[in-house]
Amino acid sequence: ASNDGSDSRNSDDEALTIPESTYSFLFTEAVGSVPFVFSLGIAAMSYVCLSLALANNLKGASIPANIDMPVRIAQYLSILIALLMEEEIPTGLYLLRRFSQSHLKSRFPEVSYHKFVISSIMRIAMGYLFLVNVLVVLIHADTVIEIFYDVLALQFIQKLDDIGFSVSKMEVLGKCLQRATATPYFHVDFRREKESLELKWRVRMFLKAVYFINLAVFLVIMIDISMRQKCGDFFCESISVKFGNEVWQDAIVQWPEDSVQYPPGLIEKMVLVYSYFDGVYVKDPSRTHNGRPIYVEQKKSDQTPFDETTPLYNPYEELHVAGPLIDPIKPAEIKYCGGYWVFSHDYIQKSRKDKSDETGCAWLARSPEAAGFDLEADGKWQIWTGKVVDTDVRIRCNKCSDDADCNLNGVCNDSGKCDCDVDEDVIYLGTFCEVRLEDKCQTIIGEQYGDVWAVENTTFSDRVSIWIGGLSEPFQEYSRPVYSYVGGLPEDQAPTEGNSLSLIYSGNRWMRITLEGAYNVAASEFWLWQTTNYHAFWARAYEPGVTTLVSEPTYNDYPVGVDFHYVGERGNQFGAFGALYPAQVNNISG
Repeated sequence: ASNDGSDSRNSDDEALTIPESTYSFLFTEAVGSVPFVFSLGIAAMSYVCLSLALANNLKGASIPANIDMPVRIAQYLSILIALLMEEEIPTGLYLLRRFSQSHLKSRFPEVSYHKFVISSIMRIAMGYLFLVNVLVVLIHADTVIEIFYDVLALQFIQKLDDIGFSVSKMEVLGKCLQRATATPYFHVDFRREKESLELKWRVRMFLKAVYFINLAVFLVIMIDISMRQKCGDFFCESISVKFGNEVWQDAIVQWPEDSVQYPPGLIEKMVLVYSYFDGVYVKDPSRTHNGRPIYVEQKKSDQTPFDETTPLYNPYEELHVAGPLIDPIKPAEIKYCGGYWVFSHDYIQKSRKDKSDETGCAWLARSPEAAGFDLEADGKWQIWTGKVVDTDVRIRCNKCSDDADCNLNGVCNDSGKCDCDVDEDVIYLGTFCEVRLEDKCQTIIGEQYGDVWAVENTTFSDRVSIWIGGLSEPFQEYSRPVYSYVGGLPEDQAPTEGNSLSLIYSGNRWMRITLEGAYNVAASEFWLWQTTNYHAFWARAYEPGVTTLVSEPTYNDYPVGVDFHYVGERGNQFGAFGALYPAQVNNISG
């Protein structure tokens, strides 16, 4: 203990000279002189460079959703490195501690103490601007080399005052500056003034406290960021997924052991049109996998979770017994597994033997190998259609940053969601207000028979339209309006009494679907559930007798200007959609 005290006293009693830095020119040289102006220029350059770096790092930057362990280690090591490299704060505080006004005036009466204080404060401010830059770099970095390069670059900018003084000392910038570096100010030793031991102790403790406070602030912020990254707070809350046109004709579906709709454990083959699984997927707040979130498929009607309860009455069942007769919709998931982002479903498997592959993942589609954490990474996915084929899967985070992300058809609110406009004669739909529904297109007419279809504005729950700005809020599936049949079809195509027809978008095709018993009052609960929980795959929308008319693949906002086909024979000799016969006048297309 006595040795520590002796070391502290020796440090305090050491002779001190004014630091060889251009900051010293601010009080050793006359205002307006070349060295004084040069010092201001160096300081201004340093402040501007660090400010530009800070603005650039903050502009459009986002905190990585998560980072690998080597990057996290580099972050915490860089905190210690930055605090050890940063010398402006301790130097400025030390100068203020060691040089009182009387002490400085005793050696150099001509020196302004106010200018000396301002110079020291500028040092301290520069130091904290450097530390703020380092903190921003560490928070936003996702590679090790990026951290070290950026920290070293910032340190170089902070050292411009020392570099400027050294260059001036070598007469590179002229004799005037060289003479300023050779003045007695930088060669006279200052001995510490007599102070009480208590005052010395307080000053020493203050300087140490400043260092550890800076360290504590860094650690608190970085630990908070690290914990939030591990909890998935910076991952996208929801994503929009759009598959291509791939179809797996013999998808193997195994129903769960607790199924009430099918024999428990039944295995059957179904036609899997991957676009049926287009739509919004939301991050599961309670689960992660391999340090990444699990995204869960949502309803196609309103982007909320599928209902866990089902109706007690099913008009399609010949025998009605007490209890639910329909299985709730099991949503698909997108998660990180085996080095890939994978799309999977618990009921759908690639073979009857095993659901998983060598990676242990039962994937139906997977991204390119991805070591990072970005689900939106570019690249072709692999998808299973009985064999592995390449496809484009578009995934976008459902978060806007400005009105342009809302296609200028809405306003990006403070929570990062688009509030779509409702104009006098148009409504905008979709997550990014990308679907335009004009008032004149709320009713459409078929080309061949003049059949009339109107946008469905009535839910099966209360049959009450919701009016907004003079227009009804349309009922939607897959972010497109649902059209209900009004009349005009020939008798062999028109719905029978109590039934209905709807034109429903199902990922990338419009389908004319028969709704059996839609106007049966006793079945209202069933149809409320069916319409709000509609999923083209699990509703077997393309089963024989359900869909009688199907469009070409399209991303149009409504079923106008797209070719339709009557659904004919089914069989292995036809494609996934069976025999398709043109529904246009004179069998034309286009």
